[in-house]
Amino acid sequence: MKKTNFLKIVMTLVMAFVITGAFAQTAVPGTSTTDYDAAGTVTVMEGTTVPLYALPDGNYHPSYDADAGTGLTAGFTWYWTEAQGDISFSNNNTDATTYDNFDNYTTMSGFTVANSPYTVNVKEIAPEAWGACTDAGENLTVNVVAQPTATLASTTAIDVCEGNGPTDVVVTTADGWQNYRLVWTLEIATLDAVGGSKDEYFDDEDGNGAAAGQKYVPESASESAPLAIGGAAGGTADIMTVADFLVINSKPTVYTYTLVSINDQASRFGDFITVDGDDTVPEDFTYYAIAGQELVITVNPAPNTGPIYHIINTWAQ
Repeated sequence: MKKTNFLKIVMTLVMAFVITGAFAQTAVPGTSTTDYDAAGTVTVMEGTTVPLYALPDGNYHPSYDADAGTGLTAGFTWYWTEAQGDISFSNNNTDATTYDNFDNYTTMSGFTVANSPYTVNVKEIAPEAWGACTDAGENLTVNVVAQPTATLASTTAIDVCEGNGPTDVVVTTADGWQNYRLVWTLEIATLDAVGGSKDEYFDDEDGNGAAAGQKYVPESASESAPLAIGGAAGGTADIMTVADFLVINSKPTVYTYTLVSINDQASRFGDFITVDGDDTVPEDFTYYAIAGQELVITVNPAPNTGPIYHIINTWAQ
Protein backbone atom coordinates (compact mmCIF):
# COMPACT_ATOMS: atom_id res chain seq x y z
CA MET A 1 0.00 0.00 0.00
CA LYS A 2 1.35 3.41 -0.89
CA LYS A 3 2.14 5.77 1.98
CA THR A 4 -0.27 8.37 0.60
CA ASN A 5 -3.12 5.88 0.56
CA PHE A 6 -2.24 4.76 4.09
CA LEU A 7 -2.32 8.34 5.33
CA LYS A 8 -5.68 8.88 3.64
CA ILE A 9 -7.08 5.87 5.50
CA VAL A 10 -5.57 7.09 8.77
CA MET A 11 -7.04 10.57 8.30
CA THR A 12 -10.45 9.06 7.47
CA LEU A 13 -10.36 7.08 10.71
CA VAL A 14 -9.23 10.15 12.64
CA MET A 15 -12.10 12.19 11.22
CA ALA A 16 -14.47 9.44 12.25
CA PHE A 17 -13.32 9.96 15.81
CA VAL A 18 -13.77 13.70 15.38
CA ILE A 19 -17.35 13.25 14.18
CA THR A 20 -18.26 10.87 17.01
CA GLY A 21 -16.57 13.12 19.57
CA ALA A 22 -14.37 10.32 20.88
CA PHE A 23 -11.54 12.45 22.25
CA ALA A 24 -9.42 12.39 25.38
CA GLN A 25 -9.44 15.75 27.14
CA THR A 26 -5.99 16.58 28.51
CA ALA A 27 -5.23 20.15 29.52
CA VAL A 28 -1.65 21.36 29.70
CA PRO A 29 -1.26 23.43 32.91
CA GLY A 30 0.26 26.85 32.50
CA THR A 31 -0.79 30.15 31.02
CA SER A 32 -0.07 28.77 27.54
CA THR A 33 2.18 26.33 25.72
CA THR A 34 4.68 29.19 25.30
CA ASP A 35 5.70 28.32 28.89
CA TYR A 36 7.14 25.03 27.58
CA ASP A 37 10.22 24.30 25.49
CA ALA A 38 11.58 21.26 23.62
CA ALA A 39 15.30 21.98 24.08
CA GLY A 40 16.11 18.38 25.02
CA THR A 41 17.47 19.17 28.51
CA VAL A 42 16.00 20.63 31.68
CA THR A 43 17.50 21.48 35.08
CA VAL A 44 15.31 20.88 38.13
CA MET A 45 15.70 20.97 41.90
CA GLU A 46 15.75 17.83 44.00
CA GLY A 47 12.46 17.32 45.84
CA THR A 48 10.23 19.18 43.38
CA THR A 49 7.61 18.06 40.86
CA VAL A 50 7.90 19.23 37.27
CA PRO A 51 5.40 18.97 34.36
CA LEU A 52 6.11 17.50 30.93
CA TYR A 53 4.10 16.91 27.79
CA ALA A 54 4.84 15.13 24.52
CA LEU A 55 3.59 16.62 21.27
CA PRO A 56 1.19 14.11 19.67
CA ASP A 57 1.67 12.86 16.10
CA GLY A 58 -0.08 15.36 13.87
CA ASN A 59 -1.44 12.66 11.52
CA TYR A 60 -3.27 10.86 14.30
CA HIS A 61 -4.27 13.97 16.27
CA PRO A 62 -4.97 16.70 13.70
CA SER A 63 -7.22 18.68 16.07
CA TYR A 64 -4.91 18.62 19.09
CA ASP A 65 -4.91 21.89 21.03
CA ALA A 66 -2.56 21.83 24.02
CA ASP A 67 -3.79 25.14 25.44
CA ALA A 68 -7.45 24.10 25.32
CA GLY A 69 -6.71 20.53 26.39
CA THR A 70 -8.65 19.02 23.50
CA GLY A 71 -8.11 16.92 20.39
CA LEU A 72 -6.29 13.80 21.57
CA THR A 73 -7.70 10.88 19.60
CA ALA A 74 -9.05 8.20 21.94
CA GLY A 75 -7.10 4.98 22.43
CA PHE A 76 -3.60 6.42 22.12
CA THR A 77 -1.26 6.20 25.11
CA TRP A 78 2.14 7.64 26.01
CA TYR A 79 4.60 5.40 27.80
CA TRP A 80 6.89 7.44 30.10
CA THR A 81 9.98 5.69 31.49
CA GLU A 82 13.33 6.41 33.13
CA ALA A 83 16.01 3.71 33.21
CA GLN A 84 17.22 4.11 36.81
CA GLY A 85 13.71 3.83 38.21
CA ASP A 86 13.99 6.88 40.48
CA ILE A 87 11.55 9.16 38.70
CA SER A 88 7.83 8.74 39.31
CA PHE A 89 5.38 9.79 36.62
CA SER A 90 1.79 10.66 37.35
CA ASN A 91 -1.22 12.41 35.89
CA ASN A 92 -4.99 12.34 36.22
CA ASN A 93 -5.59 9.40 33.84
CA THR A 94 -3.02 6.79 34.75
CA ASP A 95 -1.83 4.02 37.00
CA ALA A 96 1.52 5.28 38.23
CA THR A 97 2.66 1.74 39.09
CA THR A 98 2.34 0.14 35.66
CA TYR A 99 2.78 3.28 33.54
CA ASP A 100 -0.30 2.13 31.62
CA ASN A 101 -2.67 4.44 29.73
CA PHE A 102 -0.66 7.59 30.23
CA ASP A 103 -1.76 10.77 28.54
CA ASN A 104 0.74 12.89 26.69
CA TYR A 105 0.91 15.14 29.77
CA THR A 106 2.54 13.98 33.02
CA THR A 107 4.50 15.23 36.00
CA MET A 108 7.81 13.81 37.22
CA SER A 109 9.18 13.67 40.76
CA GLY A 110 11.57 11.64 42.91
CA PHE A 111 14.80 12.58 41.15
CA THR A 112 17.97 13.01 43.22
CA VAL A 113 21.24 14.88 42.84
CA ALA A 114 23.19 11.67 43.50
CA ASN A 115 21.81 9.93 40.40
CA SER A 116 21.74 12.95 38.09
CA PRO A 117 21.59 13.24 35.13
CA TYR A 118 18.55 11.19 34.11
CA THR A 119 17.24 10.21 30.69
CA VAL A 120 13.45 10.30 30.40
CA ASN A 121 11.91 8.52 27.43
CA VAL A 122 8.34 8.78 26.10
CA LYS A 123 6.75 6.69 23.35
CA GLU A 124 3.42 7.34 21.67
CA ILE A 125 1.60 4.02 21.22
CA ALA A 126 -1.28 3.53 18.79
CA PRO A 127 -4.29 1.41 19.89
CA GLU A 128 -4.70 -2.21 18.80
CA ALA A 129 -7.17 -1.13 16.13
CA TRP A 130 -4.31 0.68 14.38
CA GLY A 131 -1.65 -1.96 14.92
CA ALA A 132 -0.36 -0.92 18.36
CA CYS A 133 2.51 0.79 16.53
CA THR A 134 5.26 2.69 18.32
CA ASP A 135 8.81 3.87 17.74
CA ALA A 136 11.95 4.43 19.81
CA GLY A 137 10.39 7.50 21.37
CA GLU A 138 11.95 10.81 22.39
CA ASN A 139 14.49 11.43 25.16
CA LEU A 140 14.81 14.27 27.66
CA THR A 141 17.95 14.81 29.76
CA VAL A 142 17.09 15.85 33.32
CA ASN A 143 19.87 17.53 35.33
CA VAL A 144 19.21 17.74 39.08
CA VAL A 145 20.63 20.32 41.51
CA ALA A 146 20.40 20.71 45.28
CA GLN A 147 18.34 23.33 47.07
CA PRO A 148 19.93 26.77 46.65
CA THR A 149 21.48 28.65 49.52
CA ALA A 150 23.71 31.67 50.15
CA THR A 151 26.38 32.71 52.61
CA LEU A 152 27.88 35.97 53.77
CA ALA A 153 31.59 36.47 53.17
CA SER A 154 31.87 37.07 56.91
CA THR A 155 29.56 36.66 59.88
CA THR A 156 32.10 37.90 62.43
CA ALA A 157 30.71 40.83 64.40
CA ILE A 158 32.42 44.15 63.73
CA ASP A 159 32.93 47.05 66.14
CA VAL A 160 33.97 50.31 64.50
CA CYS A 161 33.98 54.03 65.10
CA GLU A 162 31.53 56.35 63.37
CA GLY A 163 32.13 56.52 59.61
CA ASN A 164 34.52 53.57 59.55
CA GLY A 165 32.20 50.70 58.61
CA PRO A 166 32.81 48.18 55.81
CA THR A 167 32.50 49.18 52.17
CA ASP A 168 30.62 46.05 51.09
CA VAL A 169 28.61 43.11 52.41
CA VAL A 170 29.25 40.23 50.03
CA VAL A 171 26.87 37.30 49.51
CA THR A 172 27.87 34.12 47.64
CA THR A 173 25.31 31.67 46.22
CA ALA A 174 25.73 27.90 46.39
CA ASP A 175 23.97 24.88 44.88
CA GLY A 176 20.84 25.55 42.83
CA TRP A 177 21.20 26.50 39.20
CA GLN A 178 21.02 30.17 38.13
CA ASN A 179 19.09 33.46 38.43
CA TYR A 180 18.81 33.50 42.22
CA ARG A 181 16.37 35.65 44.16
CA LEU A 182 17.60 36.49 47.65
CA VAL A 183 15.55 37.89 50.51
CA TRP A 184 17.53 39.74 53.17
CA THR A 185 17.00 42.43 55.77
CA LEU A 186 18.87 45.34 57.35
CA GLU A 187 17.96 46.50 60.84
CA ILE A 188 19.30 49.81 62.21
CA ALA A 189 18.90 50.33 65.97
CA THR A 190 20.44 52.34 68.80
CA LEU A 191 21.51 51.01 72.19
CA ASP A 192 20.28 52.60 75.41
CA ALA A 193 23.86 52.52 76.76
CA VAL A 194 27.27 51.13 75.88
CA GLY A 195 26.74 47.37 75.75
CA GLY A 196 23.06 47.90 76.45
CA SER A 197 19.77 46.88 74.79
CA LYS A 198 18.19 48.17 71.60
CA ASP A 199 15.79 50.99 72.35
CA GLU A 200 14.87 52.57 68.97
CA TYR A 201 14.78 51.45 65.32
CA PHE A 202 15.24 53.62 62.22
CA ASP A 203 14.61 53.82 58.47
CA ASP A 204 18.17 54.86 57.63
CA GLU A 205 21.53 55.85 59.07
CA ASP A 206 20.39 59.48 59.32
CA GLY A 207 17.95 58.57 62.09
CA ASN A 208 14.71 58.99 60.16
CA GLY A 209 11.52 57.14 61.11
CA ALA A 210 12.35 56.45 64.75
CA ALA A 211 10.17 53.72 66.25
CA ALA A 212 10.09 51.82 69.52
CA GLY A 213 9.30 48.48 67.82
CA GLN A 214 11.59 46.44 65.62
CA LYS A 215 11.52 47.22 61.87
CA TYR A 216 13.75 47.02 58.82
CA VAL A 217 14.98 49.85 56.65
CA PRO A 218 12.87 50.38 53.50
CA GLU A 219 15.86 49.80 51.19
CA SER A 220 16.41 46.23 52.38
CA ALA A 221 15.01 43.41 50.30
CA SER A 222 11.72 41.73 51.09
CA GLU A 223 9.61 39.02 49.46
CA SER A 224 7.89 41.68 47.38
CA ALA A 225 11.24 43.02 46.14
CA PRO A 226 13.93 40.32 46.42
CA LEU A 227 17.47 40.99 45.29
CA ALA A 228 18.07 39.26 41.94
CA ILE A 229 21.47 37.60 41.50
CA GLY A 230 22.29 36.42 38.01
CA GLY A 231 24.77 33.81 36.95
CA ALA A 232 25.35 30.25 38.10
CA ALA A 233 26.10 28.88 41.57
CA GLY A 234 29.08 30.60 43.13
CA GLY A 235 27.99 34.04 41.94
CA THR A 236 28.31 37.00 44.29
CA ALA A 237 26.38 40.15 45.09
CA ASP A 238 26.97 43.14 47.32
CA ILE A 239 23.99 43.96 49.55
CA MET A 240 25.57 47.05 51.11
CA THR A 241 22.97 49.85 51.28
CA VAL A 242 24.53 52.25 53.81
CA ALA A 243 26.45 55.24 52.49
CA ASP A 244 28.03 56.08 55.86
CA PHE A 245 27.93 54.13 59.07
CA LEU A 246 26.72 56.92 61.32
CA VAL A 247 25.93 57.16 65.01
CA ILE A 248 22.32 58.12 65.74
CA ASN A 249 21.49 60.36 68.74
CA SER A 250 25.04 60.02 70.05
CA LYS A 251 24.35 56.39 71.00
CA PRO A 252 26.05 53.18 69.88
CA THR A 253 24.22 52.20 66.67
CA VAL A 254 23.86 48.62 65.47
CA TYR A 255 23.48 47.67 61.79
CA THR A 256 22.39 44.03 61.34
CA TYR A 257 22.38 42.37 57.91
CA THR A 258 20.51 39.03 57.86
CA LEU A 259 20.02 36.60 54.97
CA VAL A 260 16.43 35.32 55.13
CA SER A 261 15.68 33.02 52.19
CA ILE A 262 16.49 32.23 48.56
CA ASN A 263 15.29 30.47 45.43
CA ASP A 264 16.63 29.96 41.93
CA GLN A 265 15.33 29.14 38.46
CA ALA A 266 15.43 25.37 39.04
CA SER A 267 13.43 25.63 42.26
CA ARG A 268 10.91 27.95 40.58
CA PHE A 269 10.32 25.24 37.95
CA GLY A 270 8.95 23.20 40.85
CA ASP A 271 6.35 25.93 41.50
CA PHE A 272 5.14 25.97 37.89
CA ILE A 273 1.88 24.09 38.44
CA THR A 274 1.02 25.94 41.67
CA VAL A 275 1.47 29.39 40.16
CA ASP A 276 -0.05 28.36 36.83
CA GLY A 277 3.03 29.27 34.85
CA ASP A 278 3.07 32.91 36.04
CA ASP A 279 6.68 33.86 36.76
CA THR A 280 6.05 37.59 37.21
CA VAL A 281 5.04 37.60 40.90
CA PRO A 282 8.09 36.83 43.08
CA GLU A 283 6.14 36.24 46.30
CA ASP A 284 4.19 33.37 44.67
CA PHE A 285 7.32 31.22 44.57
CA THR A 286 8.72 28.99 47.30
CA TYR A 287 11.64 30.54 49.16
CA TYR A 288 14.08 28.37 51.14
CA ALA A 289 15.19 29.56 54.56
CA ILE A 290 18.83 30.50 55.18
CA ALA A 291 20.08 29.90 58.71
CA GLY A 292 22.98 31.45 60.60
CA GLN A 293 23.91 34.14 58.09
CA GLU A 294 23.98 37.43 59.99
CA LEU A 295 26.52 40.25 60.12
CA VAL A 296 26.34 42.66 63.06
CA ILE A 297 28.16 45.99 62.73
CA THR A 298 28.23 48.13 65.87
CA VAL A 299 29.16 51.76 65.25
CA ASN A 300 30.41 53.51 68.36
CA PRO A 301 30.50 57.26 68.95
CA ALA A 302 33.98 58.65 69.34
CA PRO A 303 34.73 59.42 73.00
CA ASN A 304 34.25 63.07 73.86
CA THR A 305 37.58 63.81 75.48
CA GLY A 306 37.34 66.12 78.49
CA PRO A 307 39.76 68.86 79.60
CA ILE A 308 43.07 68.06 81.26
CA TYR A 309 43.04 68.80 85.00
CA HIS A 310 46.18 69.97 86.71
CA ILE A 311 47.09 71.65 90.01
CA ILE A 312 45.22 74.90 90.18
CA ASN A 313 47.41 77.72 89.09
CA THR A 314 46.63 79.77 92.22
CA TRP A 315 47.52 77.02 94.66
CA ALA A 316 50.20 77.93 97.20
CA GLN A 317 50.40 81.57 96.21
